[in-house]
Formats: sequence, C-alpha cells, structure tokens
Amino acid sequence: MSERPLRVLVLIHRQWDDSPYCAFVHDQVRALRARGHDVVVIAPVGTLPLQGKLRPNAARIARATPKRAVIDGVPVYYPRFLALGDVGERMFGGGLEARAAMGIAHRLHRLKPFDLLHAHMLDRDGHAGLFIARRLHIPMVLTVHGTDVMRYFGEGKMPTPRNLETARAVDGLMAVSERLLALVRPYRGEGLSAVIPNGVDTSQVDPTPVNAPRQVLFAGALRAQKCADAVLEAFVALAGDYPDARLTIVGDGAERGALERRAREAGMSERVRLTGRLPRAQVLQLMAQSDVFAMPSRQEGFGIVYLEAMASGCVTIGSRGEGIDGVIRDGENGMLVPAGDARAVEAALRRAFDAPDRMRALRERGRADALSFTWERNARETEAFYRQVLSCRSGRAR
Repeated sequence: MSERPLRVLVLIHRQWDDSPYCAFVHDQVRALRARGHDVVVIAPVGTLPLQGKLRPNAARIARATPKRAVIDGVPVYYPRFLALGDVGERMFGGGLEARAAMGIAHRLHRLKPFDLLHAHMLDRDGHAGLFIARRLHIPMVLTVHGTDVMRYFGEGKMPTPRNLETARAVDGLMAVSERLLALVRPYRGEGLSAVIPNGVDTSQVDPTPVNAPRQVLFAGALRAQKCADAVLEAFVALAGDYPDARLTIVGDGAERGALERRAREAGMSERVRLTGRLPRAQVLQLMAQSDVFAMPSRQEGFGIVYLEAMASGCVTIGSRGEGIDGVIRDGENGMLVPAGDARAVEAALRRAFDAPDRMRALRERGRADALSFTWERNARETEAFYRQVLSCRSGRAR
C-alpha cells in the first residue's frame, strides 16, 4: 500500500467562476496526478428554478459546462442537481448532490475501484461525500477551507447536528490552516487530522517582478468580510503625504458601489482604480507591478492570494488571528494587522513607504517563503495523509 499509486475520487461542487471547477482543488489534483496517482473529479453543478433570472452568471456557466470533460489530463464529471440555496442546504444537506453523483461514482468504482474519496468543503460536499463513501465502502478524507467551517464552527456558533456528524465521521480531516483545524478539532475526538496548507502555482508567477514604489493593490471579492473599505480608508488618510501613491482594487461584489462613491467623495478618483473582476493571469501581472498588497480580511481560512502576492514580490499585509498568520510573520516576511482596522493598515502602509531598504529584505524573505508553498509539496503531504488514513482503516478491519 505504501508504494503503489492510489486511485482517488475527488468531490467538489462546481464553482461559479472561470475555473475548471475550483481553481485550488484543480491545482492539487494536477499535482497528485503528476505523482502518479489516478485521480478522478466529480463536480456537481447546482441548478435553480428561474436561475436565468435570479443568477444569470451561474446560469451561463451551467449552460456552458459539459456533462464530462478531460482538463489537463484530469477526467471531470459534471452531474446536475437541484440546488435550493441556503434553505435547501438546511433541509437536505448534501443529499441531493450525493444522489446526482452516486451513479457516476458507483459506475467508475465498478470499472476500477477507488482507494478513497476526498471531498472539499465541510457542509454540502462533505455530507454528500459521506453518503457516497459509505455506499462504495471506502474511506473518506475531507478538506476544510474557510467559510465552510467558520459559518458553523466559529466563535459563538453552534454546529448543526449534520455538520457535527460529518466532522466526526470522516476517516481523515485536513485543514488548510491551524486556525481552521482548531475550530473543528474539539469535535473530532481521536480522529486523524492534519494541517496541510494550500500551494501557489509558481508557473504563473512573474520570475522578475518590477514592484513599482507606493503602488498598493487589493484583490478579492468586494464583500464586507474582505475589508476593502479599510484599505481604501487607509489610503485616503495618507494620500496627501505621498502624491505618487496609487491604489488598485480588483474584484467585484456588493461593496463595489460604496467603494466607488467613497473614492469620489474623497477626491481620489484619479488615484484609486477599481478594475472589476480580472482573470488570474492579469491579477498576477498587477501583483508583479505593485509595491504593497493589502487585504485585512475577516474569517479568512487561508488565502492563496496572499501567497501569490508574496511570491510576486509584494510587501504583503494580512490579518492577525486569521489563517494566513501561520504563514506571514509580522516584520519578517510581511505584516499583520487586526482584521478590518483601517488605522493599522495606514500605519503599515506608511512603514512600507518610508523604509524601502528595510522592506526590500522583508519582500525578499516573503517571496522565498511563499515560493516554498508549492502544489508539489501539498500533494506530497496529502499523499502521506491518504496513506495514513488507509493504514488506520486497514488496521481496524483486521
């Protein structure tokens, strides 16, 4: 068992973006296949009544998604299921998703048995994965990524019985940060668990970034928890002292209109640019041209975007107490501030602007550290955890 390649079934619902199904899961799957493992993905596609009117972007992506594809050598299946939003999730959990995926999983398992199932996201996909793994009589590994845990296991929250059962029942639990694992570990008992951080796709990172002085970048969904407003307020507060400073905000969401209004009111329309959502390659290009990346977000399980910014040579500002503070060490390879604290972001930006020589050493350390978080490293650690789970399962069966 310790030497032979493994056959793995990955379950992750199809994301409503331009990724094949989920960008970071696909990166991990490719790295696992590069190590010789036979990995197949089932990415159920949720559909809603009147989806074309209620969620036109989701409807467009669903229409364009085939029933089956081979992407970078990865076989991917896209069964459809009825997704009824939060109400449906509370009522059915992953039941409808499991029902849609079960036939494909069972047929593939008969043709060539899977060693284990690896689901991503605790709530719906984790619940669906349990149904399927039990039907196929194989162990299940679950990776938790962020909001799937914080939504149910965060401070002051009581996990639902269904999510408790999922957290306890999986054979192995992986978390992308220590903070996430700490939230779920109390409910795991003696169950196997591990922190395995995400990676960064170094093939897309500019090898010779030209980080222009005093160019600040934010890149993320424009919703309250990402705290783009704190970055904008920090920039407005210091802009008068640094006439050459510029801020670029990449992303889209409910907060965009308010951010645009605030920039106009502050007389910053010429110095603050909101680009809307951009392809990953363009975001990486902007990182290579920026001096500082700032995203003081709340409820951030990990944040691959921080690694991408560090790898691109940016002085990177993240949030203390969130998932990324297991990677960023304040003052050594980046800066940490309290989440959403505009004054703290302003102070960090001033330090970055006023001490370019000191920041040069910080950005070089940050770049080297980030580039060590490869997907090959992630796949190596994931494979080791798979084998640990299989060994324990085999031991219990004897």
